[in-house]
Amino acid sequence: MLAFGASGAFAGPSVTAAPAVDRSASAYDAQRHDALIVARREGRITAAQALQQLKDWLAAPIDGAARQRVASDAIAIASADGRFAEAAALGRQAKPSKLSDYALGPLALAARRTHDLALQGEAIGLWRAHQPGAREARIHEAYWRLDSGDVAGAQALYRALSQPAPTQVEDRVALLELRAALARAEKDPLQALAAYTEAGALRPGRGDIRREADFLLASSGAASSAFDNAEAAERAAPGSFSPLALSTLQQEALAQRLRWAIQARDQRIGAERVTALDRVLGDQEAALARADAAASKAAPEDAGAWRTVRARLLSDRLLALVERGRPADAVALYDTVRATGTELPPYGLGAAARALAQERRSAEAVPIYETAIARGGADLPMPNDIHLGLVYAYQDVGRFSDAEALLQRLEAATPALLHLAPEAGRPNGEYTEVSGMRGLMQLYTDRPALAQQSFAALAREAPFNAGYASGAALTERLREHPEAALARFEALATDAPYDVGARTGHVEALLDAGEFGEARRRAESLAADLPDSKQVRDMERRRLTQVGPRLDVDAGASSGGAAIANREWRIDSRLASGLIDDQWRVFYDQSLGRGTTDLGSANWARGGLGLGWQRGRWLAEGVLQHANGGPYRNSAAGRLDYRASDAWRLSATYDGDSRELPWKARAAGIGAHEAGASVGYVVNESRRFDLKWQQLDFSDGNLRSGLGLGWRERWVSTPAFQLETTLGADASRGRDIDTAPYFNPSSDGSAQLSARAQWLGWKRDDRQFFHVVELGGGTYRQAGFGSGPTWSLRYEHRWNLGSKLALRYGLRIASHPYDGVRELQRGVFLNLSMPLQ
Repeated sequence: MLAFGASGAFAGPSVTAAPAVDRSASAYDAQRHDALIVARREGRITAAQALQQLKDWLAAPIDGAARQRVASDAIAIASADGRFAEAAALGRQAKPSKLSDYALGPLALAARRTHDLALQGEAIGLWRAHQPGAREARIHEAYWRLDSGDVAGAQALYRALSQPAPTQVEDRVALLELRAALARAEKDPLQALAAYTEAGALRPGRGDIRREADFLLASSGAASSAFDNAEAAERAAPGSFSPLALSTLQQEALAQRLRWAIQARDQRIGAERVTALDRVLGDQEAALARADAAASKAAPEDAGAWRTVRARLLSDRLLALVERGRPADAVALYDTVRATGTELPPYGLGAAARALAQERRSAEAVPIYETAIARGGADLPMPNDIHLGLVYAYQDVGRFSDAEALLQRLEAATPALLHLAPEAGRPNGEYTEVSGMRGLMQLYTDRPALAQQSFAALAREAPFNAGYASGAALTERLREHPEAALARFEALATDAPYDVGARTGHVEALLDAGEFGEARRRAESLAADLPDSKQVRDMERRRLTQVGPRLDVDAGASSGGAAIANREWRIDSRLASGLIDDQWRVFYDQSLGRGTTDLGSANWARGGLGLGWQRGRWLAEGVLQHANGGPYRNSAAGRLDYRASDAWRLSATYDGDSRELPWKARAAGIGAHEAGASVGYVVNESRRFDLKWQQLDFSDGNLRSGLGLGWRERWVSTPAFQLETTLGADASRGRDIDTAPYFNPSSDGSAQLSARAQWLGWKRDDRQFFHVVELGGGTYRQAGFGSGPTWSLRYEHRWNLGSKLALRYGLRIASHPYDGVRELQRGVFLNLSMPLQ
């Protein structure tokens, strides 16, 4: 910052001419020394050449006075050339007390630039002792006090030096520089910039003043202007700025342009929203190439500074790639950076972790987030995007207790009102994000009832907050209230038409409500407006999964139930097309099975070609079927569902060749038509009541009807564990046909209570693995045989592999009395649902 005392301070007589330095004559003598100094003053040799000769002499055995002069000139030349680390090292080697007075100023400057307070203080102390009235020494003392944290002492020296006001230009410039330094210490950049501007006007040739002014301008929020000024100065007077200074300013300018580009993107729609981001990415690439080329030629002492500049440029590029919607490219860049051993600042690590999380690699993102927080330490503000990202990353890998602990820390560190604000009572903008995060985390961890309470309270506090309203609407969706969710999102579409979360949530609510055409139109509009948005890409992936083609398979096998079949297996599958015209599907159903009974074995194969229609509250399907045998080998089937409201669900079915036909009836060549109806009352995702009616009309004249009631209740729902019960009762009645070869009680009934426990075994982003245990017990009553207990045990594995596959498989064992004989049935099952896209 201060250049005086670092030039023109070379000892020796005034010599009018001297030859260029001849390092071949290594022996020291005073005349060679005089000639060297004159040659350097006249510019016939470089500072590096002069320094090398002086260091060669210092390495030779020379006497005390000569050594003092050589060391002093070496320090003065090194400091004047900006080689501050070299000058400080020479000062420590020679010891300040052994130097000439003219070298103490340059040494103090070099010590200040290398942040060696002890050396700086020692040099200034000797300087003041040798020259008590030296104005320049007192100014250096003010800087030392400022660097030591004694701002009051520095201000006192400044006031003393300002009275009376100096008349010499150099003294005025020196005081202006000190005033600028004091203003910077007091965090008053405008005053500092004014002082530098005035000093630069007095000494327009002082490049160091211009550099300080531009760096101050950059740190005050005008980095782009500072870099433009520096480039203009460098073009006008090459050498005004070093390559390191230019690259440093360029990095700060690009970082500022990146922030502006992100803000511009978030305030626009369409392709032009990312134009500024793309320009920044292009300029970042050029800046990295420029920095690499300059760093390869830099002095060794500047290597650390170049590493810092390059690390920041790489971090900015990582952030730009993530914000541009290119997480895969960001991950590739991070892998390259990590392979070179480059140490990134916290925000660069945070950007890399975000990219990994967006690529569904949260297990790798978590340790990077944690490293970023540890590296940031107390300087990393809380809350920060890195903290928020880590909360979600913890949740995505199943570390729910860690996510909760971090979220509590964020809540504690984020008051509703700002403590330091121009006026009392100013709201804290970060409080909105953190408080909304609590509700979202409750939703994402299967606690929608708590989330509903959270968003209801938040919406009362801030009824016009789009994030809170969107969270409340999402809660309605997950509580299985599609109509209420759709109404909320439609209101949001009016109140916050450009909110990305509200728009993507609206599309998904339309899908839940069966409004596929409107969902597609809104999704296409979103993709056109925000093609780089992760939220939009995720929403579109889920939409295509829901409306695209898919394969569903339901398979099972069992043995030990002689009343039904000694052994049996069956596979039911459906291959369905994607939605046609947003409402139609073509599908093919196939059932294959075999049952071994006391009457013999029966093989069943049936295929059916069907057409489905779904729109809004209605779903209708019709199938033409053909089986390999039986009286109803050619048949039709149909289904009609109607969602009367968020609470009431109605359904009716018909199958001309029932799948529920007992195997003994099939072995005897008997068939059956099946009809059914059901009414469901949905309170929410945790409570539902059902009433079902079913009738089988057998070809042998038997007509069997049944009625069932069910109540499902989820009692415990945590991120890793759920417990729910189902209470059911049913009764059936059939015609008394003594000759029926299959199990056919005239009347029977049962009641059963089952408890189902599910716990999370593994989680990675949208992929999950669950263990499920279901235990049931009850009673069965059969006309003519009385009552008997029943029980069942089921264990299953559930895999949810995002949009790729849902898989369930497991074992089942059950005990049930038939005609007074207790049977133990054992079985296996498998269910698979796979989108085909």
